[in-house]
Amino acid sequence: MMKSDKLWAILIIAAFFLSIFCAGCGKKADPRYLHVNYPEPVSDLDVSIDKDGRAVLKWCIPGEPGHAGHVKILKSALKADDSSCPDCPRIYAIAGDLSLRDLRLDEKGQFVYLDRNIRRGFFYSYRVVICDSSGMCGGESNTSRIEMP
Repeated sequence: MMKSDKLWAILIIAAFFLSIFCAGCGKKADPRYLHVNYPEPVSDLDVSIDKDGRAVLKWCIPGEPGHAGHVKILKSALKADDSSCPDCPRIYAIAGDLSLRDLRLDEKGQFVYLDRNIRRGFFYSYRVVICDSSGMCGGESNTSRIEMP
């Protein structure tokens, strides 16, 4: 075999392995175990502002509430000015990770969370994630938004 033939063979083999390693699809979501019953996502999250200027989040836990152990409150804030885009993609941070026992139930049986950390001139978006007692979390809830005028 000639020297140029060896070089071509090496280049073809290298290109083949490089294409295999570079063709990965990347991370799409957190890995999920196939045989685990994750808590169902909340679909009725609602947020409003009370008379004291606090954000009041309310929701019900779907399915079997006995499997739920704690809830993560996800929050995103966006300054409300002329250039803001309240419907644009947002970055959410965990505003609270609370045991369901620490939350209050209202007269309709909905869980209630009060966010006292809101300011005038901002759009706020919220989501909740229900986790079971072993720490396995379901999907994110619907998004609920408010504007603090």
